[in-house]
Amino acid sequence: MIETLAYEQALELVRRLDRPTRARFVAQVVQELAVEPGDAGQRVTDPRATLAEIRAHFAQQGPVNPSAGEQLDRDRQHRADLLEGRIRE
Repeated sequence: MIETLAYEQALELVRRLDRPTRARFVAQVVQELAVEPGDAGQRVTDPRATLAEIRAHFAQQGPVNPSAGEQLDRDRQHRADLLEGRIRE
């Protein structure tokens, strides 16, 4: 109840500000929230464990068609064809 009252009072004060000051205020609050460590910043994570989670996530997605290497080969061939005048775009 007290938090709700404080929130409403703060919101009322912010609404009294002119538009440029209100924008500056909001930007400052957002910047502080972006820098302030949250729950994720408090727990220590092992980078190798994080990498393993990322790899597991992409492994669940299945194979990509075409693969990155195949797409690179296709792009190189297309560029070569353009440079040699075999095709026009």
